Amino acid sequence: MAWQFEHTAKSAAAKERVWSRYVDVANWREWSVEGVEWSRLDGPFEVGATGKSKPPGRLPAGSFRLDAVAPDQMFRSETKLPGARLRFEHIIQPADAGVTITHRAELDGPLTWLWLPLLRKSIEGGLPPGVERLATLAAADQ
Repeated sequence: MAWQFEHTAKSAAAKERVWSRYVDVANWREWSVEGVEWSRLDGPFEVGATGKSKPPGRLPAGSFRLDAVAPDQMFRSETKLPGARLRFEHIIQPADAGVTITHRAELDGPLTWLWLPLLRKSIEGGLPPGVERLATLAAADQ
């Protein structure tokens, strides 16, 4: 069983402005207010780099690994959980007068059924406002 949730927003920002917000991992909380309390990356923003991120509230901090990075286009992080894997994909696509920004969460593995009730509310509540805020902040960075 796999579960997926995504949100897309339009932005007047250039793709480079959105990307600069992505690679500034220590400040993800500026745009993901409801999804990230703090975050860090232990090394350069490239495939294989590891880091840690803490969601607001009672959920503990989780380690992640960047498993796909295409500058100015997309990146994906992966968190391994016992019996499941949580991935967050962040996609920038050209659009009329700016870009579209899509963030997608995917939870899969044999214990998805166990993890989904623990994570779903936080992801579904935090992901849309984070994408919308990122779209606004990146456009203001121009």
